[in-house]
Amino acid sequence: MTAGRGLTRQRLGRVVVGTALAAGIAGAVIAISGIQTPARVPLVLIFFAAIPALAVSSLLGGLDRLATVVIVGISTIVVDFGVAEAMIISGTWSLRLGVAAVAEVSALIVAAGLAAGRIAPGLTSGRAR
Repeated sequence: MTAGRGLTRQRLGRVVVGTALAAGIAGAVIAISGIQTPARVPLVLIFFAAIPALAVSSLLGGLDRLATVVIVGISTIVVDFGVAEAMIISGTWSLRLGVAAVAEVSALIVAAGLAAGRIAPGLTSGRAR
């Protein structure tokens, strides 16, 4: 009975991650293209929360769930605030550039993990951890 429950939790986790990723990408597209819609702000906020979190979580293969959640949450805040602070100090802040910069930093995190061979094994082979 627990195997069925674990499979359901696994599928639910994948659905939640996939939904957050899709909403975040939609928010990035809406922000970068300049479309004015009431869904713009919530989707961009999901982007700012989900994309750095997914990038950092791809590096954390051997930690338990609580440690992963704490590290991913703190890393997301550091990435978002670091990008915002750098852009404000340099006088280049805009929503479009902020979204692009966070996407670039997140892509660099994933690329560094791929180069170092640190990406969690379940993410590259199609199996869950």
